[in-house]
Amino acid sequence: MDQPLKMLRYNTGTDKKAFVQFKQQFDVAIFNATIVAYSGASVADLISMHAHKYIIDPQTHIFQQEISAISSSQKNSGNPIKKSILKYLHELPAALSEIVEQKRRPLVVADFVGHLDALVQAVYTFETKYVSKYIEQKEYDKYLKFAGVKPEPKVIVAPYFMLKAGQPRQERKGWLDLNHEILEKTIKINRLTCSNIPVAAQLVLEKPVLLEQNIFNEIQKAYKIDGYDYIFIWIDDFDAFEARPEINNAFSRLVGLLNSMGKKPLMAYGGYESILLCAPNSFFKLYGVAQSVGYGEYRSITPVGGGMPINKYYFPPLHQRLKFDDVAIILSKHGYFDDSVSIKERTRRFYENICNCKTCREIVGNDVNNFVRFNDSTPYIVRTKNGQLEKNRATTDALLIAALHFLFCKSNEWESISTKDYSILKQELLNAFDTYMPSKKPYIETWCNIYGSEKD
Repeated sequence: MDQPLKMLRYNTGTDKKAFVQFKQQFDVAIFNATIVAYSGASVADLISMHAHKYIIDPQTHIFQQEISAISSSQKNSGNPIKKSILKYLHELPAALSEIVEQKRRPLVVADFVGHLDALVQAVYTFETKYVSKYIEQKEYDKYLKFAGVKPEPKVIVAPYFMLKAGQPRQERKGWLDLNHEILEKTIKINRLTCSNIPVAAQLVLEKPVLLEQNIFNEIQKAYKIDGYDYIFIWIDDFDAFEARPEINNAFSRLVGLLNSMGKKPLMAYGGYESILLCAPNSFFKLYGVAQSVGYGEYRSITPVGGGMPINKYYFPPLHQRLKFDDVAIILSKHGYFDDSVSIKERTRRFYENICNCKTCREIVGNDVNNFVRFNDSTPYIVRTKNGQLEKNRATTDALLIAALHFLFCKSNEWESISTKDYSILKQELLNAFDTYMPSKKPYIETWCNIYGSEKD
């Protein structure tokens, strides 16, 4: 894995069409364990088509979540646990899963005493064997065997537990000690199976934890272990372009620490700012980033409701998903809908300055006014205490073309870090914000200043 690892995260069945279309543009498919447990046959199909390499996120932080966060309705902790989560929990040691299912409470460090070996073995078996049993039931399995192809994980991710803001120091130490011990046990099992698949750790934390006293010494002590190279980082809803300077300074320090330890950080969820840090001459070196189909660049650790999907367009100059109306205002301000200029000229400018991807070419065609198709929607009725209210939601086709456009943009971003110097990419970003969103340029300048030079 000398080159950055381009990871595409699968979330729902609606992702499949876009997922398959871009399988050659990304190195590996990554799946959450709950999705694998619930949709094993569908996941097997995707893996068999996707270079036969995959990563399963073991999601053991589920054990720490309040019951309301993993229930079918997050407003009521009395509702049943989501079926996908329950099915995965049944693959893990009963002594642990029954506390969640029957006692309906999150686990504490003491609950794991005497059960770590069983947990590590169960997760290791799930990551390495669960998908295979579905592939073996498929008609295409004989063709894979004939071709000598064996679908297997790209990396094996050790179980992990999250660090929450406000945890007493002793409690945080307990979770870090668990992460340390579990990582050691995963490495040992992997060696005993004579596997050539590398092991990865995962560090999951809420943003304020980065500012807590002595946290970097504690992280170094927990993760300075021989036998693994890669470490996924998942920081709660972390958009570095929007984060406060002190959070960015702390994150840069974290990445620098892991680099100095000889570890290769991978962003479990990240946007363009994470891709930039994968550039060859980045001072704070990342070695891969995962994104979902059309979204998922930033994600909360505690599950939140999805809500009704709305029309968004990934605006390439700013490398951000924006509401369609906001993009339309930007385009209008810059004359793309100015009838005093020929359609041909305005369309040419759109392809030259905004986006030239295959999806935009197909949607916009020879008339930039066709851009409105990204906003196709259908009405629906919401019943409120004051009566019925009509709203609009994005059509299935609009969501698909937005997702395809997003993935073309991501593919282009990955290519850019291999063809342009890091300093040039940063300057292009600053110029774009100066042109299209000057109010946010100070945030980008701060980011560039923090990540633009090597720290002591």
